[in-house]
Amino acid sequence: MKRILFCALALMLALAPARLDARKVKFKNGDVYDGEWKNKAPNGIGLMIYANGEIYSGAWENGIRTGLGAMSFANGDEYSGEWKEDLFNGEGKMTYANKNVYEGSWEAGKQSGKGVMTYADGSMYEGEWNGGLYSGLGKMTYANRDFYDGSWESGRQSGQGTMIYASGSSYEGNWEAGLPSGQGKMFYVSGDVYSGLWQKGARFGAGEFYDKVLDRYFQGIWDNASLSGAGYVRFGNVPDALELQGEWVDNQVFRTSYSIDGKSFNGTVLALTGDGSNGPFLNAGKVVWPDEITAEGKWKPEVSLVSCRHTDLVDGKVHYNVGGRLFDGEVKDGKEYNGNLSVSIPGQFSFSGEIKDGEPVGIYVGDIKASPFDGFDLSAWDEVQGADIGRIEGAGALCGVYRKRLNPDDEAAAPRFFTVRGLLKDGKPDGDVYMECASADSLALTSTWKEGKLIEGKGILDTVPFSVTGSEDSNSILVELENGERCSFIWTEAFGILQEIRNKIHEQRSLREKLAADMLGGA
Repeated sequence: MKRILFCALALMLALAPARLDARKVKFKNGDVYDGEWKNKAPNGIGLMIYANGEIYSGAWENGIRTGLGAMSFANGDEYSGEWKEDLFNGEGKMTYANKNVYEGSWEAGKQSGKGVMTYADGSMYEGEWNGGLYSGLGKMTYANRDFYDGSWESGRQSGQGTMIYASGSSYEGNWEAGLPSGQGKMFYVSGDVYSGLWQKGARFGAGEFYDKVLDRYFQGIWDNASLSGAGYVRFGNVPDALELQGEWVDNQVFRTSYSIDGKSFNGTVLALTGDGSNGPFLNAGKVVWPDEITAEGKWKPEVSLVSCRHTDLVDGKVHYNVGGRLFDGEVKDGKEYNGNLSVSIPGQFSFSGEIKDGEPVGIYVGDIKASPFDGFDLSAWDEVQGADIGRIEGAGALCGVYRKRLNPDDEAAAPRFFTVRGLLKDGKPDGDVYMECASADSLALTSTWKEGKLIEGKGILDTVPFSVTGSEDSNSILVELENGERCSFIWTEAFGILQEIRNKIHEQRSLREKLAADMLGGA
């Protein structure tokens, strides 16, 4: 650089007017000037070697660098170009010690106007400057191969501009302080597109997002990646695409109303699910079917308006009349929990009553083995009378008429039945029960039971009254006749207890008759 400066100085001196004095002057501060001189100051062409090692070769005016000149700085920077009042001014080139190079317009010692800065890391800016900063229109190629073309202010993107990212994504729109702000459009390398408002580089405000994978448009009020406020979801870009208007609850849940295939829905959906034919999956809300079926509440996962049934409601309220079954009430955990229920299947059964805490309570008519309710265990009973079964007290508990044939293996004999009228729970007597056994002599017992154990009761065999006492801890039974005679035994099955009572009472009767005969014989 110094050789260039001296050559430039020699050329300037050769061309300088003869009227200027040429002299070499050493100043008190150690600076040395060699060149043209006028009015006791450098004027014209001259070389200044500063005490700190810096060198200037070029034009002077009244001791001030003015015109064309080249400067080598102590820090390694080198400038050649136009000067004014000791500052870079006009066209010039600066090669910095860090290998950055600027070539273009200067004003008052700073880049101003149009110029190109090439950076050592491979990045390059070409455009307008002001006060040493990018300002106005300009293009920037970054070291990572990002490329920006647009407006700048104070060294940062500001105003309208386009950024093409090395990743393949691009943004076009407004910028502020180096970040997308205001109205703009981002084309992502994935194929997704966002068009709307930005703030500090993030989606913020009203905007539309196109998800290429889902082929779906989302419009609303954005806060970075989250949606809120009024907007829409549109399935695809075909003319008849399904579009749902509504309001965003969060980034996935969308509140809306719409109809498909005669069904209508009002509530929230999962906007990122489903498809354009069936709509998104239901989250929570009310569905009304054309046949006046309604269901409102929380829905099972992955259920759309097209495919949903009232049985897909997890928690909420439902009203339906389907296949002879009418229910109006509350659903919990996917099951009818509280409400009014009636069921009618011709030739099989009917029920009229309620569901209380998940259990049926009401009047039941028909074959209990065809019941729609769970929890009834009647495996010990050969026949459940098909007439009026009676009242259902809860899941697994029945109050009605049940019969078991006592001689099923003797086809020639007339049927003998053990009959229960009362409460059964899980197939066992429980509560107040009336029992009878058909035979040559009538036998009946009105009794109280607890979980299949006889507690107490009163009965009559033919004309002989008796009482029974039992225990909930065992199968022991104490039978006491009206005259005070007692007998006890162990029974094993509920439907056999009357037969055993008959046998014991018959034993007592035989003993009395034998005792009476013995007494008469003895007389």
